[in-house]
Amino acid sequence: MIPAFSRGSLWRGSLVLLAWMAVGGPVFGQTPAQPPGELPAVPAVPASEPPRLNRFELLLDDGGTVVGAAGRVELRGERPDGQEGPAKAILSGGVEILYQDVKITADRIELDRDTEDVVATGGVVFDQGPRRLVGSRLELNLETKLGAVDDVTGFVSTDYFFAGSHVAKTGENTYRIDDGRFSSCEGESPAWSFRAKRIVVTVDGYAKARSASFRVRKAPLFYLPYVAWPVNQGRTSGLLMPKPGYSSRRGATLGLGYFQTLGRSYDTTFHVDFFGGGAPRGSAGNGKYFGLGNEFRYRPSQGTAGQLQAYFIHDPELDDLRWKIRLDHESNDLPLGFRGVIQVDEVSDFAFFQDYERRVDRNSQRQLYSFGFVSKNWGHQSLNIQFDSRETLLTSDRTITQRQLPEVEYKLRSTRLGKTPLYLQMRSSVHLLDVDRGAQANSTYGRADVFPEVTLPIRARPWMSLSLTAGGRFTWWQDSLRDPQASSGSGELFAGEGLSRFVPNAEAEIVGPTFSKIFDNPGGKNWSKFKHVIEPRFTYAFFEDFVDQDRVPIFDEVDNVRGSNIGRVALVNRLLAKPAGESGDGAREIMSFELYQDVSLDSTVPLQASRDRSLERQQGPLTGLFRYNPSRRTTVKAEVGYSTLFSAIEETSLSATFGIGSSDNIGLRWARRLSAEDGIVRNDQVRLSTQLTLVPRRLTFSSQVNYDIERAVLQFQRHILSFQGSCYGLSIESGEYRRGDLVDREFRFLVTLKNVGTFLDITGGASETL
Repeated sequence: MIPAFSRGSLWRGSLVLLAWMAVGGPVFGQTPAQPPGELPAVPAVPASEPPRLNRFELLLDDGGTVVGAAGRVELRGERPDGQEGPAKAILSGGVEILYQDVKITADRIELDRDTEDVVATGGVVFDQGPRRLVGSRLELNLETKLGAVDDVTGFVSTDYFFAGSHVAKTGENTYRIDDGRFSSCEGESPAWSFRAKRIVVTVDGYAKARSASFRVRKAPLFYLPYVAWPVNQGRTSGLLMPKPGYSSRRGATLGLGYFQTLGRSYDTTFHVDFFGGGAPRGSAGNGKYFGLGNEFRYRPSQGTAGQLQAYFIHDPELDDLRWKIRLDHESNDLPLGFRGVIQVDEVSDFAFFQDYERRVDRNSQRQLYSFGFVSKNWGHQSLNIQFDSRETLLTSDRTITQRQLPEVEYKLRSTRLGKTPLYLQMRSSVHLLDVDRGAQANSTYGRADVFPEVTLPIRARPWMSLSLTAGGRFTWWQDSLRDPQASSGSGELFAGEGLSRFVPNAEAEIVGPTFSKIFDNPGGKNWSKFKHVIEPRFTYAFFEDFVDQDRVPIFDEVDNVRGSNIGRVALVNRLLAKPAGESGDGAREIMSFELYQDVSLDSTVPLQASRDRSLERQQGPLTGLFRYNPSRRTTVKAEVGYSTLFSAIEETSLSATFGIGSSDNIGLRWARRLSAEDGIVRNDQVRLSTQLTLVPRRLTFSSQVNYDIERAVLQFQRHILSFQGSCYGLSIESGEYRRGDLVDREFRFLVTLKNVGTFLDITGGASETL
């Protein structure tokens, strides 16, 4: 244990103190002659060994304690008040001292006992909690912990670095930097920084500077009259960094923000945007724009959180107030075990996305979907109550809207009925539906639907299984469509009359007889065993036809139930593989090929027919489906449909996803459909998507291209090249969208700074009518 000394005996006991050993063996040799006031020197040690340090504990005049280590300690000066002991300690040779939460290391340190002043020179490092200053000279008062450092670099919080010719610590959490720079980047020449003659930093507050220059490396990029940058890891109220930008549609832009905390669980951010004057789509002038927005966030409990975003802008060209609102809310701690989610996405008009949305991928958004629900699951049952609204833009002046106000849905998953071999499942729902498809297609009506089914699974043999299902679907509509055969003369689509439908259904599935064989692959690099399985399958589905189906208002899949009496015959080949080195049953399917054909059991409903109905066939096209999954992130699927009536291929599709490394992938989707009767191509499109890492943890590229091969038209393309530096990010986006004869082209250049966010946003675009 390090001995402590009283004030009177401190300096008398220094020789004893500094002879104390930290780890075995005498610290000092027996040198007979020493200069006055100097302690015995540390004996020389071999060059390959670190020098031994003298460890000490010194009591200050106010009772505080300084501990540390040094190669040499000198005691100098007399106490002016006549008390015993020298007034100063001069420490040199790899000095380190500790006082409360302060740690100082330097080549040389002078400590004044009376004033508690410290002067450190040579390789100075000053640490106080998470803050560090590194310089050539330090002057500090241990009592006030105020002082200054020359030729300094350092940080006051994680990811907040600065440098200057002189830094003064003027308060517990305040610093003044002369001829300084401030950045989130480390290094003598940071990737970006703010520089100014004087910077005032308040920890957990702001770094403020006037007449500051923003620099990339050492080159000034532009000047700012005033900068206030948050210096905190938590939530602190205040101004946010200005965000300059430019848009070909809005002109030069400047975004200003203010963040305000509202207690531990709430905060809000106000945004003000100034647009210098561009030409939004459809306008002809260069009016100036002013936008105002707010984001309100809340988390009152561990299970409840959300945010509300609103943005308003006065469009001088249209002399109209345009806006968008987005609400996201989630509660996982509602009473009785319910969970609730709300998402609202609304805009004043769809052109808002084209004129003011900065994200390239949202410029052509044509649908808005808002919903809210509460749900609960227990056992095999679930209850869901949902409101939703879907608005779809069809043309520039026509939209359709469908709403559920609300839907109450109850589901029972497959549940065994007592000790019987039967299993019951049921879907049921009650809706209030609101439809607006134009002046003559509006209605608000109720709908109820109940769909129970009973299944009997039969395991005839280990190599064969049978499943039989029977049930019925009852649906009631408060309103219905007019009979298309009757002439009303009013033009109204809805008849104002109720309608009910009951259709029985039956299903059957036979799998087998199944044949399989296992192949060992000793020494295989990827797979140790393979299993080949051949499964004949027969499935049958029956829905009775509803004679008034044309009067059913189609809202979703509940309404669109068509009569069917179809069986499917299939032969499935499956290849399973067990990874090398794994024990137990770890096999998975890596390849399959299925050949199937549907057969209509209703002689009046052929599955293949010529246009003039002179040729018909009850059997449907012969379809082959191939799947290949060599890894969990790489899949290939190919499907071909062959018309046996016209002896020609009528449908082909290929989709593949190739995983590269741990996160990259390339995706391909190609689909071609044609008329087997005359060979006319109806649709031929390809989609290519990529997500690639060009430089690990630095440069990434993502892209999506949709191309219509038949019409030789590029329907959609979007490309993003992103670079992520240690303290900044760069992103270049480009996109092209076709809407009928109108082609929109967009680009965006985005700069984000660490701990700042979006700093520069430049967007542009043009429209062309073909």
